[in-house]
Amino acid sequence: MMKSMVAAGALAIAVTVAGGAQAQSYLSDWGIADMRQAVIAAGATVAREDNSKDPYIAATTASGLKFTITGRVCDGVDGAKRCKGALLQTSFTMDSDAEVDEAIKEYGPKFAATAVSNDGSKGLLVSRYLIFDYGVHRDNLRLNLQVFTGIAEDIWGEI
Repeated sequence: MMKSMVAAGALAIAVTVAGGAQAQSYLSDWGIADMRQAVIAAGATVAREDNSKDPYIAATTASGLKFTITGRVCDGVDGAKRCKGALLQTSFTMDSDAEVDEAIKEYGPKFAATAVSNDGSKGLLVSRYLIFDYGVHRDNLRLNLQVFTGIAEDIWGEI
């Protein structure tokens, strides 16, 4: 009987600790430090960050692709805001808006995990919006960054 109670107690402690550790792995919102960690885990480097208003990070992948992450739906004081959304973006300058429109027709349907659009200045804009409502696992955030940069690098390599 005593062994059963000790085993049950040990199991309860293990479940509680595992639950607490798992809860820390989920982000219900994000700040600069969280996103910096995810960018680095995704294999990119942070080139610049700004936390004076809504969080903003400029980053570069190992192959040289430059992209930005901007906070959306942010709360808190400037310098310590937490955001429920993240907009990932990169753009590629092309020779004409007609060339951009052709690229949109080609890459828009091909890469449904991103939005491909015309930035209005002869640029092909590639973006992905992440929603943190109900929590995003840190590994999933890293994976989302890798999916975005992987698609953007594929487009970059073809244009």
